[in-house]
Order: sequence, then C-alpha cells, then structure tokens
Amino acid sequence: MKAFVAIVFLQVCQLGLGIEMPPYNVTSSADSYEERVYPARKWVSTFQSGSDSGLFNRLFNYIDGQNEAGIKVDMTAPVTTLFVPCQDLRCATNYTMSFYVPAAHQDSPPTPTSADVYIEDRPQLHVFSRRFHGFASHQDYLSNAAQLHDDLVAAGEEGVDFETFYAVGYDSPFVIVGRNNEVWFVKK
Repeated sequence: MKAFVAIVFLQVCQLGLGIEMPPYNVTSSADSYEERVYPARKWVSTFQSGSDSGLFNRLFNYIDGQNEAGIKVDMTAPVTTLFVPCQDLRCATNYTMSFYVPAAHQDSPPTPTSADVYIEDRPQLHVFSRRFHGFASHQDYLSNAAQLHDDLVAAGEEGVDFETFYAVGYDSPFVIVGRNNEVWFVKK
C-alpha cells in the first residue's frame, strides 16, 4: 500500500505541482548527448551488490518519515543509480541508488534511521548525458550507455570514466507517455 501511495504522489507531483530537481548547467550539447555540470549537493543514498531490487523502497521509507526527525521529505527527481559493473567472474555488479535532497533540507538533512541508508555529500559532478524515452529496463540502460560511449569516442571526448555509469529515471510508473530516462558517464 505504501508503494502505491508513493507512486500516486509522484504522479500528482509530475502532473501539476512540479517536482524539485538538482540544479545544473549545460556546458555543451551535441545531437545525441549533453555535457552538464551539477554543483556539489547532498543526496540520500543506499547501496547493494548483485541486484538493485529493494533500493527504491529503502529510500522511499526515508523520505516517508523513517528518519531521526520523523519528518516527511519531498520526493525529487531524478532517481540516479550508479552501476559499477562486475570486472570478473567472481563478483557482482554494485548499485548505489540516490534521491536528491531537496533545497529545504540541503543544509541539515534528517539523519537516516536505517543502517542501509546514508547521506552522500556528492561533489561537483561533470557528466555526459544521453536521454531516451519509454519504460526503461536494465537492457535499455545498458544499450543507451553503449551508444553514449560510442558517440563520445567518435566525438573525441577525453577524460571520460567508462568503467561506471549512472542510470537516471525521472518518472513514476504511472506516467505512460513522455517518459524520460538518461544515462550518464562522468568526466574525470
């Protein structure tokens, strides 16, 4: 029931109330990608190895009042998931999912009560971003990351970390058309 309420809340925000997003500057753009700089900000994050299942619920519980202050924190967009792919046969992909902490709580975000949730002081983030639409699966994120990789290499972009990438989602599951997703590679 809680997840359903969360989804309805997200849909209402997107339909008319607006939803807060982290600030950023576009430094350049090409046909298939944008280069952006996000200033240092706080994000609430959670980590898991092998699967990203359950990560969203951990973060939703935090914004739903399961924090030391016992307060509800507004949902923001996007939801970012850092993929750190497995490098050999005896490891698993690592996932770190994060919600942007709204401006009202940036100076002093409520402390998480779950040991699996933490406040991340994310430093300035310089990314190359590729947008795509629809309901995104893991394979959609992987194929768009591969296309962004190829586009950046073809454009001669240097200093890009191709070892990891962010899967980025902007919409609740109730948004049927006009869904926005992105993949990000970080510029070192």
